[in-house]
Amino acid sequence: MIELCGSILAANHAYLGRDLKIAGQNGISRFHIDVCDGHYTPHIAFSDQLVKDLRVETDSVLEAHLAVHNMPAIADTFLESGVDILTIQYESCELPSRLMKKIKGAGISPGISFIPATRFETMEFFIDEAEFVNILGVDPGIGGQDFNSRILKKIERTAEYIRKNNLETRISVDGGVNLETMNRIVDAGADILIFGSAVFSGNIKQNIERIKKGLNDE
Repeated sequence: MIELCGSILAANHAYLGRDLKIAGQNGISRFHIDVCDGHYTPHIAFSDQLVKDLRVETDSVLEAHLAVHNMPAIADTFLESGVDILTIQYESCELPSRLMKKIKGAGISPGISFIPATRFETMEFFIDEAEFVNILGVDPGIGGQDFNSRILKKIERTAEYIRKNNLETRISVDGGVNLETMNRIVDAGADILIFGSAVFSGNIKQNIERIKKGLNDE
């Protein structure tokens, strides 16, 4: 069963608590929180305080994705925020393995994210260390970008590696995931689809119903 995730970067930030409840009641089981510092990414978004506030509003899985520089220090601020999954961005992290071990030691599931340009041969080293591998379909930090179909092969290779090595690592895909791209992503081997505007733009309930109806796995 494919798990549906909502990326709150695409939501109306004035009504996050309300919209997360609507999405959660209609089949979104987890929420993706992009942490952007205005340096690694062009925009600034979200902090550990938001996670703490959302934790009060929802029992759903909360995942913070750190698309930042100075990652170890920023990661520390999230360790007691109530986040369930803490995903680091490989390309801006000097020692990914060390940081993932620290995250896991704090009782949080570690994830690692890769931009489209990073090759599978680089990703392979970290797959068995992370509980979640987030393969980006766009460059991080800007919503509304078109999906880069070249990552489909990377998803396939990652899924094959996980199967061959009997790992429990799960694959999520973020960026450009919508009604037009989602089934190609699922067919490539993704376990978790991270939707942005496809969920939060317009009527949330109706959007999720269209997604569920259109998914090949259901």
